[in-house]
Amino acid sequence: MKIVLTYRMMHDWNVGELLTKYQKLLQRAIDKIWENTTWKEKKVKHRYSIGKKGYKYYETTRVIPYFPKSSEFKRELRNELLKNWPFAKHYVDSAIKTACSILESWRQNYLKGRRKMRKPVVKRKFVRVKTT
Repeated sequence: MKIVLTYRMMHDWNVGELLTKYQKLLQRAIDKIWENTTWKEKKVKHRYSIGKKGYKYYETTRVIPYFPKSSEFKRELRNELLKNWPFAKHYVDSAIKTACSILESWRQNYLKGRRKMRKPVVKRKFVRVKTT
């Protein structure tokens, strides 16, 4: 079991620039992964009830997204995102991990019919930091 603790602490640091740049970095990571996504058609069976008699089935063709997961792609993405990044490198690693997580969550919702085939957009400013 993993326990995650968060704390709020008062400080006088100016983190506005970090939050803004991290938001743009995260969106760039999502954009790059989205550009390299492969879309494959797949036949999907659906069933529906016809009362007490049982079920009937029908097929549809869905377009399924597959995101790149190779270490070579992630290394190239990291090197590209590090260009002109003024802060520590671990923020880039965190952005890539968060972008993959956002896209996987989007994919699950898309396959369940809760999302359309539109790329996710980062709206809130936040930074996820490694726990190490």
